[in-house]
Amino acid sequence: MSTTGAAKAADCPPIGSLPNYIGEPKPTLHNHNTSDFKVKRGEETENISVAGKKCFQAYRLKDDAQAMSDIEIQTNYREQVKKLGGQILFADEHNMTGKIVKGAQETWVAVYNEERLIEVTVVDKAAFKPSLLPPSGSDYRLAGRMPKFVADPPVKRNFDKVAFKIHDGDDTREVQVAGARHSVAYRAANPREGASPLEVQENYKATFLAAGGQVVFSEPNLIVMRLEDKGQSIWVSVYAEESLIELTAIEEKPFQSSVQPPTASALKTALDKDGRVSLYINFDFNKAALKPDAAPIIEQVVKLLKDNPALKLEIGGHTDNIGGRDYNVKLSGSRAGSVVSALAAQGIDAKRLNAAGYGPDKPVTTNDTDEGRAKNRRVELVKS
Repeated sequence: MSTTGAAKAADCPPIGSLPNYIGEPKPTLHNHNTSDFKVKRGEETENISVAGKKCFQAYRLKDDAQAMSDIEIQTNYREQVKKLGGQILFADEHNMTGKIVKGAQETWVAVYNEERLIEVTVVDKAAFKPSLLPPSGSDYRLAGRMPKFVADPPVKRNFDKVAFKIHDGDDTREVQVAGARHSVAYRAANPREGASPLEVQENYKATFLAAGGQVVFSEPNLIVMRLEDKGQSIWVSVYAEESLIELTAIEEKPFQSSVQPPTASALKTALDKDGRVSLYINFDFNKAALKPDAAPIIEQVVKLLKDNPALKLEIGGHTDNIGGRDYNVKLSGSRAGSVVSALAAQGIDAKRLNAAGYGPDKPVTTNDTDEGRAKNRRVELVKS
């Protein structure tokens, strides 16, 4: 009978390997991960989850070599655990669990085998220790990256929307969050020396909990956290595989238009050509009050009317087709009235203006898409 030798570079210390069984050049190593180990308790068997530094290696029989029987493989590994001062906590034809204690260090060993395949898992039991690096370069400003991971170019958007999962009692639902976005993917420099999803989650969780955040969703490969930073809500999701990490952060903020309003001369040209021109003025949902970012547009309409004292306009309000028609007609009329009031407040004679609400009755495009509905929600200036 062959015996396992001292652990080599391709093995998981302190467990060696059997002749004629070849493993990967390097085992899969995780600084922190968990593994379930079968343990015999009287007549019952239970799984114990052990966390710590984890090593995994799979060995396959060399071509044309004679396979060992299952019992020969198992006996070799069990004897080695005993020689190392360990004890066997579970054993059957294809499985073994051993535990080796040296001082304060517990090392757990699991061996699964078929005649042509051997899988060895070793976990040096240890508490989690954070290893996340300080943020730099492509990282999000509040969280760095895992050691030995390289960042792709980040995706940054001044305003975007992302759906984040949250736990809602026993259920799960998605919350749409809008604001400034920072997304970045990290890849392990060496895929066999990545990080377990558990280690990634624990690192990012520790970082955001230390900053006063909370975990609002977690599953084996995904964690979502929420943080209040200087009065601003920040949402962060971290998805992790063995050699890939994807982080997305949204810093909540309201939309601020960066589109320059049409100039008074451009409005005049459009009215002379078509008799009407559409304005896209922001209102709060289901409300008629003008938002502050409407001021530059109102300013240009005031200039148009002052430069053309004979010009009279109908201010027409329009909506999409979401909701009841009567309600939308009333709402669009109120919004048109708000525009008239804003113009009058800047010295335009209200007799030159007429407010009208058309609701969804005069769409300029389809209401079947978000983009179409956005175009239909407008205020029109019409020569009267």
